[in-house]
Amino acid sequence: MNQIIDTYQNYEELSAHERKGVDYQILHERKGDQLLVLSPHAGGIESGVSELIYELASDYSMYLFEGLKVKGNHVLHITSTRFDEPICLSHVHTHHYTFALHGYGETDVLQTLVGGTDREKAAETVRRLTENGFHALLLSESDRFSGTHPQNINNQCLTGKSVQIEISQAQRRAFFQDFRRSRRRDTQNEQFYQYTSVLKQVLRLYE
Repeated sequence: MNQIIDTYQNYEELSAHERKGVDYQILHERKGDQLLVLSPHAGGIESGVSELIYELASDYSMYLFEGLKVKGNHVLHITSTRFDEPICLSHVHTHHYTFALHGYGETDVLQTLVGGTDREKAAETVRRLTENGFHALLLSESDRFSGTHPQNINNQCLTGKSVQIEISQAQRRAFFQDFRRSRRRDTQNEQFYQYTSVLKQVLRLYE
């Protein structure tokens, strides 16, 4: 995985140059204080992540920072250790656990990389995905993409316990008959629902 070089160092910089409601939008819904399902890189930033979270978060709190640009949404990427959008912070700081979805650029391998500070649930996520035919790997806590850094937005929740999953572009494409943004919501396929069904099993462990 190549590390993205951010255009903006924090949300204040981004909001000074990009138009809310035009270039990006923030979607959030609170359902209790137990679990927050989130992505700071949704919409066109890491394509396919929003649709997964819409499916997963019907019973849980949700936060999405979505890129809306026709192209060039990568400029809206703020790395998770510096992501400080105020609404997101307010949600994270008042929930006990977080479950974060991301995408990475691998285009040849259908794969999910699982990290986070909640090692038990991270391992359980890998186990259940693998048992259901998906290629999933548990990242070591020292891996640069493991999402275990204390400043990662995921880990600023009340318990500091998170699961972070990184889904390859190839795997995200495989969830839809048509990967274009305007068509993804209408072309989710059997693999999409199998995958989200597995993740829902993990989310129910928080109840």
